[in-house]
Amino acid sequence: MKQRFASFSAVSLALALAGCAELNQDPGPDPGVEEVHSLLTSENGLSTANGLSTANGLSTANGLSTANGLSTANGLSSTTGMMTTDAGRTTISYLVRCALRANTSIVKKDQYGTSYTFTGEAGLAPEWATGNCNNDCQERISACLLAHVNTAGVHIPLWIVAQDATVGWTLSPDYPNQEGSFFGNMFQKGAHGTDAAKVPMYYCNGVAYDVDTVPGRIGAAQVGAPYYNPFPGTGYCKDSCTVADKPYQTSGFKACDGWNHVVTVWRKNAQ
Repeated sequence: MKQRFASFSAVSLALALAGCAELNQDPGPDPGVEEVHSLLTSENGLSTANGLSTANGLSTANGLSTANGLSTANGLSSTTGMMTTDAGRTTISYLVRCALRANTSIVKKDQYGTSYTFTGEAGLAPEWATGNCNNDCQERISACLLAHVNTAGVHIPLWIVAQDATVGWTLSPDYPNQEGSFFGNMFQKGAHGTDAAKVPMYYCNGVAYDVDTVPGRIGAAQVGAPYYNPFPGTGYCKDSCTVADKPYQTSGFKACDGWNHVVTVWRKNAQ
């Protein structure tokens, strides 16, 4: 049974909680791959104006640190950076949904003491709730965040696949068009030997990137996208990336140009 989330946006609960943050977790069993896929039938809409800068990415200037857990004051500041603006909190909501499992949430206060709950979904980096986010963690989060960018601010349903066990390769017949794949590291300039002055954020074209295009997504006339296609010619993923292992060769890609954490997005047909 499929479950759809309306959007990735922070939900203000205005709770009178003591302390800066806390981690809430339902001790129920971990979801299986099929269950997690139902959670990933979600909508994009993350605006590039939320701090996803090609020059700075998700830098420490945004009040975010990969060296500490998201639920801690040193991992995600309540008084500086993203927690202090609506746009920043929207970015955090996407980040937490990418990182934490569906049965996990964190509560953070803004500079005025208002509390916000951010809930997990994909579980790509659950260790970041209380610990550090290493390079692999950063690349998984980056691919997930980039996959949810919509430069037009339009919420479009997506189907996401990846090699990570919490996501998997299973496709849905309701999402027949392979739009493209996303990869990179939004937390480090010059990662993997790239331009030291830039944060590496990439995409490549799926086989149906130009079929039933939608506003704000690749294949359409995007304006201000944070990512670019590093592959020459048509820029197809299939010509430069390594496909998933059998029997999922047509689902997506497990590596692109040395990046080993790739998220592939599928779209619906035009209604």
